[in-house]
Parts: sequence; structure tokens; C-alpha cells
Amino acid sequence: MVDASKLSLVVCVEDDELVRDALRGLLRASGIRVAAFASAEEFLNSPDLRTAACLVTDVQLGGISGLDLLDRLSGMAISMPSILITAHSDVATGDRARNSGALKIFVKPVSPADLLDTIRDALAADPPD
Repeated sequence: MVDASKLSLVVCVEDDELVRDALRGLLRASGIRVAAFASAEEFLNSPDLRTAACLVTDVQLGGISGLDLLDRLSGMAISMPSILITAHSDVATGDRARNSGALKIFVKPVSPADLLDTIRDALAADPPD
């Protein structure tokens, strides 16, 4: 059986450079292909938009928020498992995230093991074409 996490592209959208670099490093060290972007706009204008198999995004981004990014992807008929990371958890954000199709919401600081497990589960559930 082929490990989908080694074939699929995971996209991380995070405006904090240190966090973005840490996420990219974690996924690469785990053998997962990753592309990282500083903003939702950068990702939306990237060729990776059509090939990404999973999205990990911060909720609070400069410009388009992580929640608005999920809505834009939905409006473009682009569907991929999405994982949100937030520093401020509240009921309204959680409800909106679930309504926008988020698979999971993590509150910072995120357990690397839990994040990796969730990403691997997402990739296994939606293997690449």
C-alpha cells in the first residue's frame, strides 16, 4: 500500500514566519510534501491551489482570514480536508469553521503529534487521484 502522505501535497498558510517555518519543518521531517504560504492571497494565486490535498491554515491572517479562505475555496468548487489553527478559540469561530467544512480546529500551541495524526488521517481518507 502506498503512503498517501508521501505523495500528497499539504499546504500551510501562516503569516507568522517562525510558525510557518516550524510547520514546514515538521511536515518535511515527517516525510510529508509541503508548500508554505505567508497569506491566503499568495496561496490562491499559486499553482499549488489545484494540486493541494490538505490545507493547514491559521484562522487569523493578515488580509483574507483562514475562515474566509475556506469559503473562497468552496466558492471555487475546490474541496480538500482543512485543518485550522487558532490562538483564540470561541464558540462562534468553531461553529463557522465547522460550517465551512473544517476537519479539525487546534488551539495554539498545537501538539505536533496530534497535528501530524490529523493530517495523515485526512490524506488517508482522501487519497490522491
